[in-house]
Amino acid sequence: MKRMQTKGKKLLSLTLGFVTAISTAALFPVLPASAAKLLYADFETTNDSFTGRGGAEVQWTSDQHNTTNCALFVSGRTASWNGASRDVSSLMSAGQTYSVSAAVYQATGEAVEMKLSMQCSVGGTTKYVDIAVASVESESWCKLENASFEVPDGATDMSIYVETTESLCDFYVDSVTVNGSPATIKKGDANGDMTVDMADCVYLAKYLSCQEETVEAGADFDENQVINAVDLSLLKNYILFPPAKPQTEIVGDWDNYQEKATGNDLKTLQGSLLRLGNTYRIREKIAKAQRGEKVSIGYIGGSITEGGSSSSPDKSFVNISGNYFKNTFGSGNNVSFVNAGLAGTSSVVGNMRVDNDIFSKGCEIIFIEFAVNDQGSERFQKSYEALVKKCLMQENEPAVVLITLCQKGYDTNEDWMAKVGENYDLPVISGRNALRSGSVNWDSQYGSGDNIHPGNGGHQMIADWIGYYYRQALRSENASDEYTIPSKEVYGAEYANNHLVDFNQLQGFNAGSWTRGGDGSYNYSKNGNTPMTFSINGKGILLLFKSNSSGMGAVNVSVNGKTNKVSSNLQWTWGGKDGDVGYYQPNSEKLDISISSADNGTFVLYGIAVIE
Repeated sequence: MKRMQTKGKKLLSLTLGFVTAISTAALFPVLPASAAKLLYADFETTNDSFTGRGGAEVQWTSDQHNTTNCALFVSGRTASWNGASRDVSSLMSAGQTYSVSAAVYQATGEAVEMKLSMQCSVGGTTKYVDIAVASVESESWCKLENASFEVPDGATDMSIYVETTESLCDFYVDSVTVNGSPATIKKGDANGDMTVDMADCVYLAKYLSCQEETVEAGADFDENQVINAVDLSLLKNYILFPPAKPQTEIVGDWDNYQEKATGNDLKTLQGSLLRLGNTYRIREKIAKAQRGEKVSIGYIGGSITEGGSSSSPDKSFVNISGNYFKNTFGSGNNVSFVNAGLAGTSSVVGNMRVDNDIFSKGCEIIFIEFAVNDQGSERFQKSYEALVKKCLMQENEPAVVLITLCQKGYDTNEDWMAKVGENYDLPVISGRNALRSGSVNWDSQYGSGDNIHPGNGGHQMIADWIGYYYRQALRSENASDEYTIPSKEVYGAEYANNHLVDFNQLQGFNAGSWTRGGDGSYNYSKNGNTPMTFSINGKGILLLFKSNSSGMGAVNVSVNGKTNKVSSNLQWTWGGKDGDVGYYQPNSEKLDISISSADNGTFVLYGIAVIE
């Protein structure tokens, strides 16, 4: 991460009174920015976002451990490069130097050469870089370590992984650490250790008095692009008199809760929690429910969320998990839940309808499930991240949970969605990891008869995974500090500030040759050649339309002389709602828009979302 420097704008001296006011801060140790602990994975309650690489399977276990009680077991390897992998794109930056280490253990009866490596993309080419290599003796923990590993210049899509050079043996991984300068900015963090405390005051004071040459961008406490004594005063006041936090005391001894599941059922539960994420918001919502205050839970997704292939609504994972929360944490009727699942839709549609279907209901816990219906293109990646960030930005500060389910062959969009979860420090409940970890039979235990939808047994499993997440989040060792939305984005969240607008509310709206349908949509099917026209104040628009893989048409969206073609003839759609970007620009202004047919096909426009 680049540090913010303000040469020429430093306060070269501090008044005697100001120095006296902060003099006691010198009793606190000052940590160098390079010592920030960016990752420590000990696998005590989750896989800590590690996934199997290649054909390998990973599962945290208490069979072996380097520190504390558990480690990650890696098995099923069919090639030496198979192993345990974790995305670190949100933690590490190209060209920066880090201390990286992992403890490994194998029990083959002979020494095995093992590697800690990085995979990244540089200029569109995949690179594989050795971090540390060592000969690991049998039945003895060995530390793979590089105290000065430099990430390649221009690197993106970074992940670290443990592998072997030749052997296909099973092995254990524990105590994975990454230390260095953080890739994200935390307000008030002057020394770069990812915490905000009196040590930051000391460091900032030294910077202002020219005893330190650089300072982290988080030192700009008032966010006015100038770092001076005002920032130091505000930071000191924040630390000495922190803002009041909501009451988050949890009722119940969750540290000693014993899971009732055993064997493969327990492994399925454990495998489901790909990452726990920051627990502050979910703990606050649970405490609120326990106090008897109203809490609403919202679920948004596709047909699985809607309850597809369960025998009745009460057998769907939404109802089962909603009632679990209500009966476990609620008091009377203070807990409610909203099922906003809509069959055949993706996060592109979810991003546009979440205002009406989730936010308007006041939901304070939001589950997002689109890993089966989404695809891997930019249209979905940006929409998914925009939906996630849009939920996090709501005034009632909802707890956001990502559910990444899979098809029968383990096909899923989890890999890229998990990067969003990593960046925003959110929990990820993984269907693929759960089914693999517990050796679940799709046909007899999970599925409904097709390759996509869970039956009653599968819906019960998903609900159980959600309950397991709640219980792990409530363990005192998993309590987190107050949550802050990161400024860094993965794919881009430009479309987060959007809202659907009624056609009649659009400035100067004229339907032209479009005809109004009984459901409020507008249809363009050889009706003439007069475009729909209107104006907006904003950065652009999203189109909500009917889509199918055949028989549908395209439109030209013209804005201030620029034209973009949008097709509703899309693959992997089933005649339901879909969406796409009609037009976008980075600055907001008045936009004059016209929408006309681009071919002889039918185009059904359900709505316009304005991007502000």
